[in-house]
Amino acid sequence: MPLNNPVLVLAITLLIILLSPLLYRKFRIPGVIGLIISGIIIGPHGLKIISSTSSFDFFSKTGMLYIMFLAGLEIDMQEFSKNKNKSLIFGILTFCIPILIGYGLCVYFFHMAFWPSLLLASMFSTHTLISYPIVSQMGVTKNRAVQVAFGGTIITDSAVLILLGIITNAVKGDLNGSFFIKTLFSISSLFIIVTFLIPRFSRWFFKVLDNNAGSHYIYVLTIVFISGYFSELAGVEPIIGAFLAGLGLNRVIPHNGLLMNRILFVGNTLFIPFFLISAGMLVNPSLFINGYTALVFAAILSLAGLFTKYIAAALTAWFYKYTKFERRILFGLSVSHAAATLAIIKVGYDLKLLDMQVVNGTILLILISCLVSSFVTEKAARNIALNQNVNTDKPDQHHGRYLIPISNPENVQRLMELAHILKSKDSKEPVYPLSVIEDTPKANQILQTLRKSIDYYSEPLINSGYSIEPIKRIDVNVIEGIIGAAKSYDISDIFITYKNMQSTTKFIFGNVHDGVIQKSVQTIWLNRLLQPFTSYKAIYLCITPRALAEPSSGYISKSLWRLLLQFKGPVSVFADSETLLGLQQWFQRFSAASLTTGPLPDAFSEFEILQDTLFLFWNARERTVSYNYTFDTMVQGFVKQSDVRSFITLYPEIYIDHGQLDDLGVSEIANPNYQRILNIPDRITEIFKTDDVK
Repeated sequence: MPLNNPVLVLAITLLIILLSPLLYRKFRIPGVIGLIISGIIIGPHGLKIISSTSSFDFFSKTGMLYIMFLAGLEIDMQEFSKNKNKSLIFGILTFCIPILIGYGLCVYFFHMAFWPSLLLASMFSTHTLISYPIVSQMGVTKNRAVQVAFGGTIITDSAVLILLGIITNAVKGDLNGSFFIKTLFSISSLFIIVTFLIPRFSRWFFKVLDNNAGSHYIYVLTIVFISGYFSELAGVEPIIGAFLAGLGLNRVIPHNGLLMNRILFVGNTLFIPFFLISAGMLVNPSLFINGYTALVFAAILSLAGLFTKYIAAALTAWFYKYTKFERRILFGLSVSHAAATLAIIKVGYDLKLLDMQVVNGTILLILISCLVSSFVTEKAARNIALNQNVNTDKPDQHHGRYLIPISNPENVQRLMELAHILKSKDSKEPVYPLSVIEDTPKANQILQTLRKSIDYYSEPLINSGYSIEPIKRIDVNVIEGIIGAAKSYDISDIFITYKNMQSTTKFIFGNVHDGVIQKSVQTIWLNRLLQPFTSYKAIYLCITPRALAEPSSGYISKSLWRLLLQFKGPVSVFADSETLLGLQQWFQRFSAASLTTGPLPDAFSEFEILQDTLFLFWNARERTVSYNYTFDTMVQGFVKQSDVRSFITLYPEIYIDHGQLDDLGVSEIANPNYQRILNIPDRITEIFKTDDVK
């Protein structure tokens, strides 16, 4: 130790990239922070497994350029042009205020020199839109404050990167009159080439080689690195050229296209993780252990980063008369320091402008600011969505195309029965039972055997008039097979059978239903039906708060309404008063004797568990309008308590404007953790409580 063999270093690093997000996810630690922590552990200040090697440095620098390239590529230029004046004002405020206050703090409080102070202050100005997935899933990306935040990112990041070029040249002793003339001419030329010539040439290139997907991606990488090199020739950091390359290719590469998917996939799975691990390797944890000075320094940096961004957001909101929730979402989107901040600090550390204490403090700032960003953005986005009447469901778009992945052919009849009960009478769509087999040498043989079993159990249903169209699919794993089939057949609802975790492997990697819920956007019916639907004697329906605010709530309501109307026993509905009031017309179709309503209990274990009782839970995915941590925790606890309880947990369809569900990426840090933290006191109280099941 440390290892010097580049092959072994690469193998260990790839193993960390593979396993660390899976392990840290179990502890609710975002993948980005998990990789940085892994870098701390294996780095020269941790276990000293890996020090700096040439192969590792190459991927690390590539990841730094890739992050800045994606920052320019993912910005919505059309929306920026619509709000360019407001974005310009916000961009100026969110750049100037943090850098002025940060500079004063560094000079007069920390007693730092001029250039290190200016570089560290510039770090406060930059921000990364890590909370974009939250506003996307909430359906508020078209909100005026959100669009101004997107545009402000272009202004402030561009200004910070130009300032970074000036600082680096000043430190190297190249800052003089000719430098400014040369730099202005070089950057102007680079800007014209990247933003005007490259887009035109790129359209021609993609048109000529329209069938060569590999060449498209290699071409994009070539543009990024050439732009970075010319940026160095211009006397500024290569990350500026990479950022400009992203802006230049922004209008050429469709945000929801296959090329964009490839760019995000390779970056998020390879290059960016290398960079995050290398950033973690710079951190020296012993500085925090040996004294409180480093912690105080990190705390002051974090408070300054939050305070300065809030002032900029508050002034912009006051000037344009935004609502309090728009002010909060503007702050939430702009407060997160991640990609560009890491790049700036790493450049400063390489130039020996910043020491280890600054690096440590910056890592803590990134963690705190990103968590605050996710807390504030999610809460503000939910309120904006509720106030703008986010329920825009269009029933005609939901045509009842049901997919039923089959793990046990004996369950086919119950699931088919449930699907046909939920379907509209006017629907002529078939139900699609899916056989998915992992790609092995015996895959076809296993698939044929499973197909025969499904046909055997489906035959009585077909003879009874059920419309069934079986699908068979071979894929790398079951989850990818289900997601791929749902996309190929334009599926609206997926029916999955619940299975408890029974092994360490499933604990780490998760069950199939966990992966499908996380990666899909369709309506999910997670069920454990222990008997035919018609044999149940009672139904308990529990609805999460704000369920009717979901965009697809109209479709879900109609599906459940059809299900309950065909049930002949008593139905009990438990929800908050607002939801019960919104379902009044729904309830009028039931007789008073067969329907009762009531408030949600403190725990579902309070229910009297009768034989032949079916529990229906209208739940929600995380980072959606109606997600409620307490309700979700109660549901999860209920379904794990016993294998003899029949239930259906419903997850409504979600809408993603960007079209991306990112497994890692810089955006994963924006997890909805604020409700978990707010519920810590309740969770502690529950430890000392004993719930008796009647």
